[in-house]
Amino acid sequence: MNIIREAKKEASQIISKAIGINEDIILNNIEYPPKGDLGDLALPLPSVTKNFNVNVTGKGYYIKNIERSGVFINIFLDESKIFTTIFSNFDEKYGIEKSENPKKIVVEHTSANPIHPLHIGHLRNSILGDTLVRLLRARGHDVNSRFYVNDSGRQVAILIYGLSKLNYPEPPSNIKKDEWLGLIYAMTNVIIEIKKITDELKNSGENEYKEKISKRDELVATANELRERNQEYFDILTENIMKDIDPEKEILEIIKKYETGDANTKVIVRKYVSYAIDGFLESLDRLHISFDVFDYESDILWSGEVKQILNIALDSPAKINYKGTWALDLQNFIDDKTREELNIPKDLELPPLVLMRSDGTTLYTLRDVAYTFRKFSDFKADIVINVIAEQQYMPQIQLRASLYILGYPEYARNLLHYSYGMVNLQGMRMSGRLGKYISLDDIYDKVKEVVETKIKEKKGNVENLNEIVNSAIRYAIVSVSANKPISFNISKITNLEENSGPYLQYTYARAYNILSKVNEKLDLSKADLNELSGDKRKILIMISKFPEIFGKAADDMKPEILAIYLRQFSDLFNSWYDKERVLQETDENKRTTRIYLVKGVEGVLRNGLEILGITPLSRM
Repeated sequence: MNIIREAKKEASQIISKAIGINEDIILNNIEYPPKGDLGDLALPLPSVTKNFNVNVTGKGYYIKNIERSGVFINIFLDESKIFTTIFSNFDEKYGIEKSENPKKIVVEHTSANPIHPLHIGHLRNSILGDTLVRLLRARGHDVNSRFYVNDSGRQVAILIYGLSKLNYPEPPSNIKKDEWLGLIYAMTNVIIEIKKITDELKNSGENEYKEKISKRDELVATANELRERNQEYFDILTENIMKDIDPEKEILEIIKKYETGDANTKVIVRKYVSYAIDGFLESLDRLHISFDVFDYESDILWSGEVKQILNIALDSPAKINYKGTWALDLQNFIDDKTREELNIPKDLELPPLVLMRSDGTTLYTLRDVAYTFRKFSDFKADIVINVIAEQQYMPQIQLRASLYILGYPEYARNLLHYSYGMVNLQGMRMSGRLGKYISLDDIYDKVKEVVETKIKEKKGNVENLNEIVNSAIRYAIVSVSANKPISFNISKITNLEENSGPYLQYTYARAYNILSKVNEKLDLSKADLNELSGDKRKILIMISKFPEIFGKAADDMKPEILAIYLRQFSDLFNSWYDKERVLQETDENKRTTRIYLVKGVEGVLRNGLEILGITPLSRM
């Protein structure tokens, strides 16, 4: 039941007959005016015609009046008809309209390297990815959420190298597994870098010597900080790494053994990678985020899928010799028409896609091609969505271009990069390899501490504290357009009185508790439709917009549309309820109308919050 859509169709028919423009063109250009007194809907004439001297009037079932004002045709809706239609058919799933063209969709998100805890950058990826999954499922699509475990890269090999110097210890019970691994990884990496610079100093010129000394001093300062966290581990690692002639050679040997499926190496790597995944899941569970499938990069290597793609690439006419190894020439094999198909800017210089290292081992770029094949084929997906930071813009373009060149144009067209901006942390730069990051757990715990303090100050209820923390974090992420950077401000995101997840939950609890005290059986015929004026009419119009808002948020994959709508809706409801009573209204007919409006508010907020992964709370 999408009343706004039906009203737009009615208006399009009326306006089309009056000005002689195709109905569909008019329908696609009807918008919401900035102010309600300008109409509930409006058509800007310049968007459809150059003839502004037209006279349009008319009525429809949902349309009370149409009038021209300057270059706008303003459309006023019939609040009585809307009220009766909505509440004659109102149910628990109000507004959650299913797509007429459901798809099978894969959403890959988070996919963090299993070497240290998830940090604030992963937080945005995880919440955006999970929210997309929820939005698309609510819209009726068959969605498969996947996490790609990059267990074959250099970073994991560095971690395993460090663990080998510690004689493969088990994580202690008093520290989270991924945090423990992150410390060992950072220590190992810093010690390797210090050793490398120390060795290079022996053959450095004067200017180069000063530069390297300065860099080593910075690393030593970081090393001292890491040593304070576990002196025993650090000293053992330092002793064993410093006496290695060539740590890099040992790391490359670990990579080679794992990629070729050496039995002992497989057991060791998978064991510690699983510890990292355990830590990830523990963190993500606090935000109600889970996955359908975990894909391991190593499995794609061992299965022969990467080799199969490599053979196809080596037979391609686009194969070129690039810097001593093989690559795909994307620049000269993707024409302007194809660029348009694949959403690649016309003038963008496309670097070659390097297929392998000079030693014959494959690179992550080729493995991404193989993994894309798996995502499409495993789930028989119509669309694959990669939730990856904006820094991966070029690799994602290379991926689409490579799929096209290798003979899979449908995969290339239906592979979407859901790009997002980074999260800014004032006064701190993150570096996992140096052990400098603010983990997802750190953020969660800090938000929890602030929320608990604020609730206790207001003498509120803390029994649902974790759900309030979840709402604060999730709303802070999804209420901002993905392509914009976020400055994470804990004080703002925990505001209980405006523009936050807890504020939306508070508003829901307010509506829920009004309804919980209703003792009378509602009778729609008793509603006083003359009550539908001022804020009450605005609330009704906002309720009628919910199906369209939800549909647009899902179809455009823009959860911020829904988040902002829910915030504006909450503001409107709270403003009205602070001025007028509902249950205390003595006039039965007026009271009935107001209770129905609160019922609409409760239903819209409940469904909207659940779609965003936020739990509606009956008490706060």
